[in-house]
Amino acid sequence: MLLTREQLQERLIALHEASLELTKDVPLEVLLEKIVSIACELSDANYAALGVLDDNGSLKKFITVGMAQDEINKIAHPPVGKGLIGELMNTEAPLRLPILQEHPHSVGFPANHPAMKSFLGVPIRSGSKQWGQIYLTEKIGAPEFTSDDEKIIQMLATYAAAAIQNVELHENSRRLAIFEERNRIGMDLHDGIIQSIYGVGLTLENAQLSLGEDINESKERITQSIAGLNQVIRDIRSYILDLKPRQMGNEGLIQGLSRLISEYRSNTFADAQLSGSETDLRELPDAHAMALFHICQEALANTAKHAKAKKVQITVWTTADRMLIEIHDNGKGFNTEQMQANIGHGLANIHARARSVGGDVDITSILDEGTTILVWVPRKLSDADKKNFE
Repeated sequence: MLLTREQLQERLIALHEASLELTKDVPLEVLLEKIVSIACELSDANYAALGVLDDNGSLKKFITVGMAQDEINKIAHPPVGKGLIGELMNTEAPLRLPILQEHPHSVGFPANHPAMKSFLGVPIRSGSKQWGQIYLTEKIGAPEFTSDDEKIIQMLATYAAAAIQNVELHENSRRLAIFEERNRIGMDLHDGIIQSIYGVGLTLENAQLSLGEDINESKERITQSIAGLNQVIRDIRSYILDLKPRQMGNEGLIQGLSRLISEYRSNTFADAQLSGSETDLRELPDAHAMALFHICQEALANTAKHAKAKKVQITVWTTADRMLIEIHDNGKGFNTEQMQANIGHGLANIHARARSVGGDVDITSILDEGTTILVWVPRKLSDADKKNFE
């Protein structure tokens, strides 16, 4: 029995309202339950189910409507993808039957399964990919499902495919965001807290070296190390609270770099100088200033660990559209070709920091003469970035 025009219009309105429900941002499991419930209502089915396929095209999930949980528990086993379910998994066309047992591929039901006769199955497809299938049985008030039922459920399947794909894209984006956040956290830990601990270690080494020569200096170094460890503890507590280290605090970039220089001098006994003016940095975005701060922190740590430099010079200047910092040391240098082939974690962080804010880095080094790191970032936000912050 075909629907009247009024009934069909009511069904289409209901389908439209259902499609709006499917656009809501919900977990995939919730979305699948909505789809099968809507299909059951739109087709006047007594039972409905939705089969979900894995990447290999096998049935991985089967969600049902119309059976109580105690009824489900009595069934010998859940569907495994044989019979009509398997038939529908391997076709693009709907399958509508007045008596499903009469289909040549029907294999019957497991023990304790409710009796079912009329059947309507519709694949959920997007392009060449099949996400799953909608199964409907036992049409209420009629011996079988109609062609109108089939058309309505086909339209629902189209909406469902788009909704499932959208949810999976969102979930993939969330997973990517989590991965990127983990990388950021790792970089922040390496650039901040771990480098601070390394600085404390250098101070303790110096205290040990001066034990036999100047006991008062050793005591001063140990006191300094205790203060440094207390600061690290505070930083870790702050990091745990909001996953955002506060190494630069409310200081401006030049002030922050001045503090890094002072700590470097204190820990290495090397000469370190900074030249630059804070007045040239008024329009520099906070994210750019923080990136430059961490780059200098990383560069000084690398110099202390590897270069054995006696002098370090940090120079800050601006052009019309760029902010530049040069970090030069007179240490032992390294082979830049080997560095490009096997870039270390510290140098990789320096490149990543600069590029994350639209800048870049140039590193030159000569063995036994020293290393120069030239980094630049945009002086102002681009128009696209401004829109992102509005």
